[in-house]
Amino acid sequence: CIRDRVKRLNQRVESINALYRKHKKKGAKFQRMIVIHIDSRSEGSRVDMFFYHYGKSSKGKTMANTMYLTVKAKYDQYQKGRGYKGTVKSRNLHMLRKSLPAGVYIELGNIQNPADQKRFTVVENREAMAKWFADALRKL
Repeated sequence: CIRDRVKRLNQRVESINALYRKHKKKGAKFQRMIVIHIDSRSEGSRVDMFFYHYGKSSKGKTMANTMYLTVKAKYDQYQKGRGYKGTVKSRNLHMLRKSLPAGVYIELGNIQNPADQKRFTVVENREAMAKWFADALRKL
């Protein structure tokens, strides 16, 4: 039900915003949000990581572009010849629009596709992505 989904999204936003306010009071100058989403499409649909930012957030756009370029460079380095077809786009997503910290929404892959599943089920792949995301954040 849509009402239940909005309720869950609002609970997440409230938690994020509470943490943002708490750390801002303590003097935190750099706070960012990363939302990781695993999509569900048809089994044959394979997708690379997509990075979304809120159109009115220049910090979110910079973050999304930095993460995209970092991931693209890592794919080029570690999976030569595979090609990377991820994108960066502005999206009016609830989590990006309602959260106080600048953020990026990452669509990690398609849970129905066995090749995409390896991206988030194989421990070494999850660790690699976490390191790549951390590398990107250090550039900001």
